[in-house]
Amino acid sequence: MWHSKPGGSECQLYHDLLFRTATGAPLRQRTVKREFRRLLAAGGLRTIRLYDLRHTAATLAVAAGVSVKVISDQLGHASISFTLERYSHVLPSIQDEAAARVERMLMG
Repeated sequence: MWHSKPGGSECQLYHDLLFRTATGAPLRQRTVKREFRRLLAAGGLRTIRLYDLRHTAATLAVAAGVSVKVISDQLGHASISFTLERYSHVLPSIQDEAAARVERMLMG
């Protein structure tokens, strides 16, 4: 993003962003949503919210056995308990796998 300095000269503002416009400015939400919908359509996929990808990634991480602390940190949750409440539906299968691992360790 270009910004005029006193005296008429211009300088580029720096934004510490992963995704930004060609000039370095933040992307507009409507632009991101429009492009995301276009990519879904191009891939023959049904329309979902971009936010649904965040939930899917977290659910897959829990199912893969990633530490809930790590997932909570990545999602920016205030506490692990919030993350556990949100993604507890994935835990029963993980608990079965954990029990099977302990059994294999004990039984040889």
